[in-house]
Amino acid sequence: MAIELVSRRERKKLAQRHSIREETIALIGRYGIEGTTIDAICDCADIAKKTFYNYYGSKQDLLLDICQTMLLQRADTLIDEAMSHSPELGRQLDHIFAVMNQRQQEAGKLERELFDYMVSSLSSNLEAGAGQLTFMNRCFQRLYDAAEAQLRPGLTPQFCAEMTVGMINAVTLNWLHDNHYDTAQKYRMLRDHIKYSMLR
Repeated sequence: MAIELVSRRERKKLAQRHSIREETIALIGRYGIEGTTIDAICDCADIAKKTFYNYYGSKQDLLLDICQTMLLQRADTLIDEAMSHSPELGRQLDHIFAVMNQRQQEAGKLERELFDYMVSSLSSNLEAGAGQLTFMNRCFQRLYDAAEAQLRPGLTPQFCAEMTVGMINAVTLNWLHDNHYDTAQKYRMLRDHIKYSMLR
């Protein structure tokens, strides 16, 4: 009986956290990140401010949670897709960069704002930025670990992951600040560079 009560409580907490995230995403879509306040989030989620702080220490914590859920988790899922797509690392990279380009081409105002927030937090909040980089590096290291035999001699999966993530972040940053940036061309060039310099 006690286990059932804990599990119900946990389900309620998860549902409340989900509601806060969803209401915040809707508000950002209408008013942007700057125009979205904790008061407005509490109004839309129908909770007291105290309840908000039971789940998130600050608006920044909430935004980072949303970025983690909407953007970073997608990267992890994409790596899984690529690895099930083909055992060949070259084909896996084809798939990853094609999907990344498509997502950025189709990104709306909300996604651009979240990408911008996530990238800017890399420099403004070192702890959060380090967490995001570590997460992305682990995603790509998983890819390179599984295909280590296909890497050039002397290269480690960790090095390849770090270089790949760094270059992806550079493309993303340029895309955020230049509406005419040709992500399709840049991702093709990046894919070809990685294949030429890192793969056997």
